[in-house]
Amino acid sequence: MNMLMKTPPIDRVCRVLWVVAAIAGVGACTEPRTPQRATIAAPALEARLELSDSVPRAGSEITVRVLLSGDAAARIASFTERVSYDTTGLRYVADVALTDGATRVSNPTPGLIRSAGLRAEGFTGGVLAAYTFVVVNPAAVRRISLSVDELHELNHSDASKSVSVARAPVMRIP
Repeated sequence: MNMLMKTPPIDRVCRVLWVVAAIAGVGACTEPRTPQRATIAAPALEARLELSDSVPRAGSEITVRVLLSGDAAARIASFTERVSYDTTGLRYVADVALTDGATRVSNPTPGLIRSAGLRAEGFTGGVLAAYTFVVVNPAAVRRISLSVDELHELNHSDASKSVSVARAPVMRIP
C-alpha cells in the first residue's frame, strides 16, 4: 500500500502527457520561412532634371527639362520650382516654348530660374518646364540642381510633400 500512495493518480499523468504532446506538436508544425525582401516603394512623384547632352562641349547649347514622373504625375495641375546653376559654367539663354497648352512663367536671374505653371487638365506628359543654356564650362552641367516648392493636384490638394527630387541631372535617352 505504501507503494500505491507514492504513485501519482492516473488523471494527473494523462494531463502531463497531454501537455508534453501538445508542446511537441506545436514545435513540429513549423513551415519553412523565406527571408523577407526589403522593398522600396516607388515614390508617388519624382521630379528630376533631364539634359539633352550630359557631356557637352564648351560653346554648345543644351536643353534642360524639368520632368515629373510617377503614379500621380498626370494629376498635377500646377507647380512652382527653382533651377539653380553655376553662372561661371552655364549661361541661361531662354525658356523653351512647349506646346502642351500649359501656362508658364519664369523669372530668370543669374544663377537661379524660378518658374511656375498650370494646366487645367494636368501635366500628362510630365514636362513642367524647359530651358536653353550655353555651356561655358562643361563641368557645370553636373552642378545644376532642382528644387520643387509647390505641386497641386487637379482636385487642388497639396502634392508637394509626396515629391522626391532627384539630386543629379540625367541624360535624355532618345
